[in-house]
Amino acid sequence: MIKRTRRLTLAAALLAALAVGGAAVVPTATADPGGAVGGSGDSGSVEYADYAGDTGYAGPAAPASGGGHGTPPVIRAELVSKVAPLDPPSPFGHLTVLEGPAFGPDGRLYFVNLTGAPGQPKILKFDLPTKAVTPVHADATSGYSSLQFSPADGKIYATDFHNGEIDRLNPDGSGFETVFAGPVAGRPMVPDDIAFDKAGNMYITDYHGTPWSPTGRVVRLDADGTDPIVLQDGLSGPNGITFTPDFTGVWVSEYSLGRENHFALAPDGKSFTDGRVGMSANIGLHGFDSNTVDAAGNVYQVVIGTDKILVWNQKGDLIATVVVPYPQNGKRLVSNLAIKPGTNTAYVTVGGDDGGYIYRFRTLAPGIPQSNGGGA
Repeated sequence: MIKRTRRLTLAAALLAALAVGGAAVVPTATADPGGAVGGSGDSGSVEYADYAGDTGYAGPAAPASGGGHGTPPVIRAELVSKVAPLDPPSPFGHLTVLEGPAFGPDGRLYFVNLTGAPGQPKILKFDLPTKAVTPVHADATSGYSSLQFSPADGKIYATDFHNGEIDRLNPDGSGFETVFAGPVAGRPMVPDDIAFDKAGNMYITDYHGTPWSPTGRVVRLDADGTDPIVLQDGLSGPNGITFTPDFTGVWVSEYSLGRENHFALAPDGKSFTDGRVGMSANIGLHGFDSNTVDAAGNVYQVVIGTDKILVWNQKGDLIATVVVPYPQNGKRLVSNLAIKPGTNTAYVTVGGDDGGYIYRFRTLAPGIPQSNGGGA
């Protein structure tokens, strides 16, 4: 019952976000992305056709444009490729939900398919030069909501939202094992997003709570998945979590309150010493999903159910809005992003009612390991 309840709670939130998403606020490409058009790269890989004529990518320079009279500039994301088909109907509706982009040691972009059917790929990797998509892991029961690479061992760590577990595996899909399962402080976990400190210790958002019953938490695990510690409770659907550039604190988003919280860490990383609501936004019927930072400390926050990613500096000023162009008659679900370390390019996972996609945009400052969940 617990698993079914939390799955349906998130499903209801995602369906509400899609239902009220509305039209995009920028011109859209007109070509259809289509289905599979052939394979290349790794064995078992597949490619999807791109939108034709989508030329919003800004090139090497910072992409900010417009925004006169003190209005923050708008950055227009560009479609890179379709990477997943439309999944069968599920408790989330008839749509595909992609999450958890992170670059692996091989330079490929790994992501999860939360709505993948039993037995179908749940973890995949995308090769940027060839645009080939290769399955990494499939199973019958998981519902992964994020993945990251640990700096301690270079392995994938994936949060199983449905089953309350943290799973670990090699980038090639071998060596699968569950490193954490079970309750924390007497209550089941709903692990949503994960971030690593420099030693590979895990910081996880526990997606519980509403504004009227804030029971969500931030939980720390040692690098081997042991010694769970509740760092913070009393949160409303905590979702995104990202370390600051100096690793002295984390940014944690609250899905149903539209708040971006900053928590300062003790030197040993085992407690929070201070906390504040750094930023907030009017989210309507939408929600704050995942987040990341760049080398300058700017915070990038996805507003799921819209076409927007909000960008603030550490002073709390809104300094840019990233807009992800939608097809004219379709619905898209912008969920998560990673900035490739050492570059000014962010990659965004986007689902919807016609499959899953990867978009990209130019960031305001370069990516660092924290931009990639803590993995190098």
